[in-house]
Amino acid sequence: MPELDDLRTPTQARAHKTRAALVMAAQAEYAEMGYTSTTAKSIAKRAGVSTGSFYQYFTDKDAVLRELARERQLALLSSLVGELATDAQELEPSAARSGRITPELRVSIQRRLTAVVDQVVRHHREDPRFHAVVTERRLADAELDTLTAAGERALVAKTSELLSRWGHPGDCLATAFILFGMVEGAVHAHVLGHPMVDDTRFRDALVDAVVRLALPR
Repeated sequence: MPELDDLRTPTQARAHKTRAALVMAAQAEYAEMGYTSTTAKSIAKRAGVSTGSFYQYFTDKDAVLRELARERQLALLSSLVGELATDAQELEPSAARSGRITPELRVSIQRRLTAVVDQVVRHHREDPRFHAVVTERRLADAELDTLTAAGERALVAKTSELLSRWGHPGDCLATAFILFGMVEGAVHAHVLGHPMVDDTRFRDALVDAVVRLALPR
């Protein structure tokens, strides 16, 4: 007779597989059908399971949308923070105290910011229709708005820390918030709206604007 542990593992593996299939199906449904037309039934059908199975893992379609939004945001935040994290030896303490940035450090910061803008553009372009659903749904879903805002605050706080290390002479937190809005708004207009220039021109102009605001003269 098999032991209980022998039976539990396959069951857990199947449950994990079913849940993952539902999450993937939900993202595809939201991207293709939009928020209103997506239902628990349509998600379950795309995943190849019953509607009852959907409710074993999620209370409603909003729950799975929040999970998708949280996972996407965490992945982006991790990537951006890793890119922005400057090695302590790269920043000269004397430059931070005096508010002066060496030419070498300026080039390094510009390179990092260029990589950041590229990542943000890719993030929005990976699944623009799904991203549009999340952006619109924030206005109606307080829980989704709360979790998204928490991630944004974390990124702004990290940017504020970096501005301080770079010797920014002004209000680091306020400037970090403005930089966040500048990049997010510009990328939305370029990727989700009607772009006026190609990606390279857009990126270079945005990085130039960020550097001018972020770095001291």
